[in-house]
Amino acid sequence: MQIQEKIMHVKDIMSAPVTSCTIDSNVGRVRDLMYLKGFSALPVVEVHEDEIKIKGIVTYRDVAGVYDDNISVRQVMTQRVWVIPPHTNVKTAADLMRKKEIHHLVVVDQGRIVGLLSSADFVELVSKFQLC
Repeated sequence: MQIQEKIMHVKDIMSAPVTSCTIDSNVGRVRDLMYLKGFSALPVVEVHEDEIKIKGIVTYRDVAGVYDDNISVRQVMTQRVWVIPPHTNVKTAADLMRKKEIHHLVVVDQGRIVGLLSSADFVELVSKFQLC
């Protein structure tokens, strides 16, 4: 019996469309948005005229314990963001996440955020297969 290997790409399992917040968004609004929509993370962007720059990523863990709802996301976000294109194969993405010990990758195509890949997306993928 031959097992046929199918190459899956990030675009096949990523979450899309993506909601983002700005560096000046307040923690209270971001926390509420994440809770209501079930988001575990949001890309943090800065908008200059027609250009959007990714400045960081904020996770629910970053905002969950913050008591001052009025501070800006800039103060709690992680500035280091890993970005990948949508045609990256899922093994490469998983290897990067494991190596860098991160749970989220921002998916960018031609300068636009098109998706967010999380470790939960990999759990969802594995749950679709009968492994034993």
